Amino acid sequence: MRKKPSDKSCHCGHRNGDPAIQQEPEYGFLGWIMLSIFGLTPRPDWIAFRCRYCREELGTSRDPRLLARRTTA
Repeated sequence: MRKKPSDKSCHCGHRNGDPAIQQEPEYGFLGWIMLSIFGLTPRPDWIAFRCRYCREELGTSRDPRLLARRTTA
């Protein structure tokens, strides 16, 4: 079950929307094969919101608009 982005804060005290929280694309098995072997940027399965300092995940999203921004055509 995926967690939704929320207003909770990480161990460092950063909240979703702070510059320290970054959106990281997460790929499935076939996505990693396309990325590593063929050098293609596949559409991610979901976006994880993580603090760049403590690496705590604050939530995930499968919003099609967010996923489309992470895909190069």
